[in-house]
Amino acid sequence: MTLGHDESLEDYEERFQLSYKRSRCTLNPESLKLVLLRGVREDLIDTLNLLAGGDFYWLPYEYIKPIFRNHSMAARKKSRCS
Repeated sequence: MTLGHDESLEDYEERFQLSYKRSRCTLNPESLKLVLLRGVREDLIDTLNLLAGGDFYWLPYEYIKPIFRNHSMAARKKSRCS
């Protein structure tokens, strides 16, 4: 599963969660985080590292969700202003 071209990070995370629940498999939080981040484009990882104040991969999964939400809100605001 990968992030769509016009898809926000928040929408991608929600779609990922739905797919994960449907699969009925269980992963520990660290593995779940790595699978989620594997689908994010590399240019966005650099931006997320800046938002997180360091290496994004070291954050626990529960801290990633708000960063995705904040990035999505900023992208929506930017598109409205343009």
